[in-house]
Amino acid sequence: MKLFLIRAIMRALSWVSPRVAEIIAPPLATLLWYLSPRKRRVTRLNLRAVYPDMDPARRNRIGRASMTHYVRGVFEAGMLWYWPLEKLYGYFDEVEGLEYLTEAENKHEGLIVAAPHCGSWEMLNLLLHQYGRAAILYKPGRHADFDEMLLEKRNRGGAEMVPATGSGIRRMFKLLKIGYFVALLPDQEPTRGEGQFAPFFGVEALTGILLPRMAQRTGAGVVFAVCERRKGGRYRVKLFKSDDGIYSDNMREAVTAVNRGIEKCIEVDNDQYLWAYKRFRNRPEGEKPFYKK
Repeated sequence: MKLFLIRAIMRALSWVSPRVAEIIAPPLATLLWYLSPRKRRVTRLNLRAVYPDMDPARRNRIGRASMTHYVRGVFEAGMLWYWPLEKLYGYFDEVEGLEYLTEAENKHEGLIVAAPHCGSWEMLNLLLHQYGRAAILYKPGRHADFDEMLLEKRNRGGAEMVPATGSGIRRMFKLLKIGYFVALLPDQEPTRGEGQFAPFFGVEALTGILLPRMAQRTGAGVVFAVCERRKGGRYRVKLFKSDDGIYSDNMREAVTAVNRGIEKCIEVDNDQYLWAYKRFRNRPEGEKPFYKK
């Protein structure tokens, strides 16, 4: 019954085009902003930390705009589940940095695509398969039946969905070595022992070490990617080549390069980052909890 209800909700969401979502998302986001004090508080704390010198009114505007993009992402889920792929592809404008994808594909070399929680990362995943064989790392949920349904929809673009488990990560290494594009979320906070603290907009943030380890062990290229939402319900993908520091044997230097790549994506349009995500949940030894009241 639950799965039937989820499918029905997604079907209803799929009736909303990106252009219509652009119009109706702001009032819905305003409602969510006031009905969700936890999201509002986390957003404000994050923005205050990364933009300490910014005018508070401007920070507040960015936070509310971020909530609007969160709502637009909900509507996009319906499209991604049910729209014909060619119709979805028709909403994309140019891909800046496309040469990184085509060069890797022409040379039959693997490429790591790091896509943070910025813009429409789900739409970005769909686009990747147009330019080569793709695999996407995902975190399995608690409910196997829901995961199965979710994977069925995410597989529509042809990318292989790989769970973030020991065997799944070994699979990602293998696919990378045979020329796949492998995509992952570089700003998802890892558990302690699987990450390294490094500055993110000047604030120490626990950052996953999987991405630099994958780059170092395979020698694969790394690009950071963001799918930017534009006026009129359009999308534009931007790709940025990673700093060479990501290959450093010094893990702090390597994950600092990871965070610099994430920052470049956010700077495309900082309204579109998921500021409600608890990026600073874990703190260095001796620091007080970041989000505790």
